Amino acid sequence: MQSLPLRRGSKQKKAVLSAAKCLCNHPTAQEIYFKAREDILNISFSTVYRNLGILVEEGDLISITSAGSEVHYDHIVKNHCHIQCRSCGKVRDLDVPAVDFNGILPSDASGFTVDGVCVTFTGTCEECNSKMDTKGEQG
Repeated sequence: MQSLPLRRGSKQKKAVLSAAKCLCNHPTAQEIYFKAREDILNISFSTVYRNLGILVEEGDLISITSAGSEVHYDHIVKNHCHIQCRSCGKVRDLDVPAVDFNGILPSDASGFTVDGVCVTFTGTCEECNSKMDTKGEQG
C-alpha cells in the first residue's frame, strides 16, 4: 500500500473536520461549509471541499455517495452500514451488523484485495413517509 504524503494540519482542515463531527448527521459539503464559517468567517466553499477530499483520503472522514444524490460525509470511520432516503437524500447509520470483509480472498473478489466496504441501504425516511401519507389522504 502506497503511503500518503504528509500534510500539515491547517486551521481550515481542523475547522472542516470539527464541523463534520459537530453536525454528526452525515452532512453534505454545503452543510459543513456553513458550520465551518462559524469558526472561520472567510473560509471559501472550495477550501472546504478541498479539505473534505484530503480528510477522506487521510481516513478521517468517509464519503457516502449514491446515484443522483449529494455526497454526504461521516466522521465515524469504523466499518458500519448506512441507510439513505430515496426521497429527500437524508443519510443515517443503520444498526445492523457490518459486513466483515477481512476474510474475503482475492480469488473470491475477481483478483481484488479488499481493503474496505461501504454498504448503503435505501428506503424512505419517516418524515417523507408522513408527507406521502398526508398527500394520499387529501387526494
